[in-house]
Amino acid sequence: MEEAINWFVRRDAGALTSEEQADFDAWLGADPQNEAAYGTIQQLWSDLDEIPAAAKPRTLPAKPRYGEPTAIVPLQGSRKRKRIWQAACALAAGTALFFVALGSDLPLRMQADALTAVGEIKAVTLPDGSTALLNTDSAIAIDYSSRQRRIRLLSGEAEFSVAADPDRPFEVAADGGVSTALGTVFLVRRHSTETTVTVLESRVAVTLDDAGSGNHEALLTANRQVAYSEGKGIGPLQTVDPKSATAWQRGKLIFSDVTLGAVIEELNRYHPGKIMIGEQRLRDMKVNGVFETRDPVAVVNALEASLGLSSTRLTDLLILLHS
Repeated sequence: MEEAINWFVRRDAGALTSEEQADFDAWLGADPQNEAAYGTIQQLWSDLDEIPAAAKPRTLPAKPRYGEPTAIVPLQGSRKRKRIWQAACALAAGTALFFVALGSDLPLRMQADALTAVGEIKAVTLPDGSTALLNTDSAIAIDYSSRQRRIRLLSGEAEFSVAADPDRPFEVAADGGVSTALGTVFLVRRHSTETTVTVLESRVAVTLDDAGSGNHEALLTANRQVAYSEGKGIGPLQTVDPKSATAWQRGKLIFSDVTLGAVIEELNRYHPGKIMIGEQRLRDMKVNGVFETRDPVAVVNALEASLGLSSTRLTDLLILLHS
């Protein structure tokens, strides 16, 4: 399934070379499961466009296709229990909406030199000619001097294309770590619990001030990624597909054997309201698919249909998923 998603993204990004097409055809014909997995991804992508925004079907496929998440059938309780659950959902949704309304990004705006709204992508030209491509709901502060070029990633994610300047290192600081470019293109993203650095071209040196008992430095080459957090150090190097890593630049989200909780966390980055999950067991359900960032509510509708979930909504700005 992971290989199928990678091939889907590579083909979607543009026409394959003759060599790449030959590799794809060979992979597709090597195993019937490869063809089935690729068909599943195509079907998931097609299904997303076919689900109307207002439609929330409750029926499950009679026979799940290869690679689809296992659906959970909603529990059938008494009417009284159902009313209690609906009331609890409404209360939780109302409480969450209250706190969402109280939220403010004013402190972030006061620090930022450039930022994006939810669902927006913006290219920023830096004073030295380097560029920063900001993903949704992201912010950076620009700290340049005669000796250094430093960007502070305040929130979200950005891709940096660095202009050469041997006398002034280019650094991106986030969550107690510093990524120093060695003539390169790379991504930095702040998650809720860690920061990831992904190199697309050349090399990047990552150092961490407080690594605890973990690694405090790493050198990344092209198509490699690390995650780090203060007090825990830098994790192992991972190999990444560059087209998957930059799928957000083409308006897509890619999930391969990812928990529903992680999917909803990602969707919330592109949704102006709040999407929540009412039960912990639902968070652990696994999801595979390629979805568009332009309409997170349509993605929620597709997840409801394929996983057999229900939702309580205070308009589409606040959605609570439950069984």
